[in-house]
Amino acid sequence: MAGPAVPVPVLRSCPPGIPGGQAQCGHHPAGPAPEKNGQRSTAGGWPELLGPAELERAAALAPGPRATFVAGRLALRTFAAELLDVSASDLTTHFSCFRCGSGPGVSHGRPGYTVKGRPVPLALSLARSSGWILLGALVDPPAGVTIGVDLEDPARLDFDGFDTVALTPDEGAAVAGFSGADLLNERARLWARKEAWLKMTGEGLNVSPDTLDVLHRPEIRDLAAGEAGLPLDFRAAVALSPAGSSRPPAFQGSACQCHQSGGAACQRTGSGGRAAS
Repeated sequence: MAGPAVPVPVLRSCPPGIPGGQAQCGHHPAGPAPEKNGQRSTAGGWPELLGPAELERAAALAPGPRATFVAGRLALRTFAAELLDVSASDLTTHFSCFRCGSGPGVSHGRPGYTVKGRPVPLALSLARSSGWILLGALVDPPAGVTIGVDLEDPARLDFDGFDTVALTPDEGAAVAGFSGADLLNERARLWARKEAWLKMTGEGLNVSPDTLDVLHRPEIRDLAAGEAGLPLDFRAAVALSPAGSSRPPAFQGSACQCHQSGGAACQRTGSGGRAAS
């Protein structure tokens, strides 16, 4: 007897700094932010498409990170709207975080939206690296099935100490025979698998990456070189949870700081806390 069908993720990439590039993945207008009451949006984007919590988070960022954050959120929103065949302005942000809860007031964690108060039938994930954006979605996913995607530019991982703070002992042994570009590529591959897994579970970098072994996990698939339109030298991965899988328990204790500080693990590895979206 055949098991349940494995859902097929929809993947899409968005190149940085190319006129029309963001429209290629989200169909939102290119160009500078429109003016409202004579002022540019503090988010540096199209404010009518972002939720209040997203705008508040964007306004707290420096100009460079702000532009990256806004580009990713606009791409994600318009990607979701296209899959649902609705207007992007009809979507209300509804992210979820184990520490902070869920709803329109949460600006980080697992992505989600509602339309007229009802959750949309999508599982979503977003990743960024070196200006590129990778989007992943499952349409009408079975109950309990979630998705995580990540991409990494190997050039970002050329620094001492990465293997110690980011890899398990088995992973460290697996990369010990590599050097030069091959070492950076393998580091990037493993890091993308870790972040994809942690986005899929919803834990993010509340889990120390050097305790998570991703060498042999059938739920994770490495994307082929150039898949989804990504640069050939990037490494990327997609993780899908089994149907009916249980989610990790809610965290107890202090409020989530992952999207504010990047978290200790993010700072050590230079990942920038992308798992918090």
